[in-house]
Amino acid sequence: RHLARALYAHLTLVPPSGPPPGAMKAGVIAAALFGACRSAMAEKAAANPLGTVLSLIDELTAKTIKEGEAEAKAYSEFFEWCDDTAKDGEHAVQTATAQKEKLEAKIGELTSNIDVSASTIGGLASSIAQAEGELKNATLI
Repeated sequence: RHLARALYAHLTLVPPSGPPPGAMKAGVIAAALFGACRSAMAEKAAANPLGTVLSLIDELTAKTIKEGEAEAKAYSEFFEWCDDTAKDGEHAVQTATAQKEKLEAKIGELTSNIDVSASTIGGLASSIAQAEGELKNATLI
């Protein structure tokens, strides 16, 4: 029973980043000892009701450990998905910011072109008005 509790405590306290070095070896040894103790308890369980209770507790412990491992795996996958989604979002923001800067530069360039064109149009309008005035004066003569 104590070994089962120690194994359960070990499996539930493993951080999401992974077990510390050497923990896997210790976990394998603990699992082997747990299996050996469990089979010994199963033999005793057939002999008395208290053994049956202990066997049921061991089965529940094993089931809880298995469910905990499944939940840890699901959490790890969800954490990885969140991390990937956050990185994709950051990349999208950086790309959009760069595109915005390019577009703002293009807008500035085109605004400058508009100012130059307006100045050119003003000069041409003045030249047209002057030419029309000269034409009018020439037709009067």
